[in-house]
Amino acid sequence: MGSREDLAEAFRTEVGVAFAFLVEDAGFSGPEQTDNGLLFHSVGLDVEVWFLDVHEPVVTTLVASLASDGVRAGDVWLDELYVLSRCGPAQDVPGSAPTRRAMLRRVHQHAAALRRLMPQLLTAEGAQLIAQCRQG
Repeated sequence: MGSREDLAEAFRTEVGVAFAFLVEDAGFSGPEQTDNGLLFHSVGLDVEVWFLDVHEPVVTTLVASLASDGVRAGDVWLDELYVLSRCGPAQDVPGSAPTRRAMLRRVHQHAAALRRLMPQLLTAEGAQLIAQCRQG
């Protein structure tokens, strides 16, 4: 599958491209590099996309609501939020990434799911959805 550094770089590049709509259309800043991926930040939301290159590699996306002081008020996995918001089934947001090609495909699937979900997340309903997902 190539070296870990090559995979990590390919992942970061692909996330930057696939999730550019967050910066261009939704007013997010970033991306900022984190230990496992990239973080996009806005006034009320953080979106962090991770690639965990472990025994069974996975791409996963975390969506976090932020309190007025910027502290995370709650975070949920994109696939759970996607299902709860009735955007579609969890299969639309798969995580398994056993190959480089699968990893790059997962990035685009997560971006597409988030793009579909963003209209709800950018309203007051977004924080309610995240809170509801955390409870259930």
